Amino acid sequence: MAEITRRGFICAGAAVAAISAAPAVAATGVKTVAGKTVMDLASNKVLAKVGGVVELSISKYGKVAVVRTSKSNSGYSVINLSCPHAGVIVKQSSGGWSCAAPRGHGSEFALNGSLKVGPATSALRSIKFTATSKTLTIS
Repeated sequence: MAEITRRGFICAGAAVAAISAAPAVAATGVKTVAGKTVMDLASNKVLAKVGGVVELSISKYGKVAVVRTSKSNSGYSVINLSCPHAGVIVKQSSGGWSCAAPRGHGSEFALNGSLKVGPATSALRSIKFTATSKTLTIS
């Protein structure tokens, strides 16, 4: 298990606090170019702040979330919102993501997709991406 730094702990706490105030919104400014999904960051103002979340559907991955994790150009996480335990689409909750009843089995995940509470035995699946100051490209 990776050791967490004080800075990492504080940043994660800030992200959780921010997310409880700002629910995920649908992404805008999204296009497909050569089989890759490209999102215009200026069109998604919620991602300007750490803890901001947008959701979108990509044919290759299904429903995904883009989460702002830090202020750096690469300070994002892109996660598949399908629960690894039962395949149910997780919903945003005050602490991150929840696989809720009636179809879900109660698994809980942190904002970045890491597993908090089972019965799932693994985190939400991370998706590869690249980011610049203007766009985020999902491979």
